[in-house]
Amino acid sequence: MNIAIIGAGLAGLSCALTLEKYGYSADIFEKRKKVGDRPVIGEAMSPLLHRPIDDAIKYLSEYHDIHLKPTTNIQKIFVHSPNETSFLEGHLGYTNKRGKDKNSYEKQLAEQVTSPIHLKKQVQYEEISKQYTHVVLATGDPLDTQSIQSYDTAFKATFAGAIVKGDFVHNEVHTWYDNELVPKGMVYFLPFSNTEGHLVLVYPKYKENLAIDKDKLWKVIFEKAEQTLKRKLSVTQQFDLDNYVVGKSKYPRIGNTFFVGNCFGAINPFLGFGQFTSILTGIYAAQDLCGISNYEEDVQVLYENYHDSLTLRRKLEALSNDQLDLITKYLHYKPVRKLLAGSNINLLKVLSTLTHPSHR
Repeated sequence: MNIAIIGAGLAGLSCALTLEKYGYSADIFEKRKKVGDRPVIGEAMSPLLHRPIDDAIKYLSEYHDIHLKPTTNIQKIFVHSPNETSFLEGHLGYTNKRGKDKNSYEKQLAEQVTSPIHLKKQVQYEEISKQYTHVVLATGDPLDTQSIQSYDTAFKATFAGAIVKGDFVHNEVHTWYDNELVPKGMVYFLPFSNTEGHLVLVYPKYKENLAIDKDKLWKVIFEKAEQTLKRKLSVTQQFDLDNYVVGKSKYPRIGNTFFVGNCFGAINPFLGFGQFTSILTGIYAAQDLCGISNYEEDVQVLYENYHDSLTLRRKLEALSNDQLDLITKYLHYKPVRKLLAGSNINLLKVLSTLTHPSHR
């Protein structure tokens, strides 16, 4: 086989690492001048999103020989609604950096890969598909998928965020939900350490949100975060992102082309993170190429998780602030917190079925 991987992100590099594990190699093409050449952002891996796997880092290391070092583990997730605050507690996953930071997941994976990474190579799929027997599309851009097949866009999102300095509890994450302040969106704070973290505002670009003044809203959110965290924050880096596509491909594979990462549809619509799913798609594509398993079968559980997550998101978007307060109040009860934080059941599936039992 002669394999090309277009894109040196999480999915593409995980695919290459898995191929190498079984004795194969691939040519990796990356249009940027460096792996991870983009602004630093924070993300999280949480078992709340991918049960029954309760520790993604351990799972990737023990089952797939992919070794990642997160920035910190998460022991508490605070949920702030307009008039209530509660929390989940336990082993709730990890935070990590993406982008230019030397410890970003992309950089870590690139250090483990031995296959050649061709930087500053913006190749065209049409040409590459003629030169190679198999192509793994891992550019991270759904538009590249749409040029080949159907891509179902659930929504487009707007982000505003900043790397902030302060005095933090390094393993405590904060989330804010307020449908009057951030319609159908959320705010989250992910700590990297006791002194640094990532504050992010994100909301969908629905018709009713097009009139939002993002800069003005960001200032309000920033002040609210300072009030909630009870400390002054200083900004070291800001970023904005518009029209970020959340959706899924219709087919995971067409002929000898595999769609992985965001080209597959790895973003979890409920909370917006997708790095674990991206890595899994890369692994599954490589295992298919090595004759170990079937990619189209392996990713069915990922499609199901996407649908469950989208169902939950639609339900959350429909809630009033009074209902958000009520849900946050439920988290005061230990049995509820134990169910959410300590159970190995697939809560996305259970909750989506309960809120929309006929969605399947």
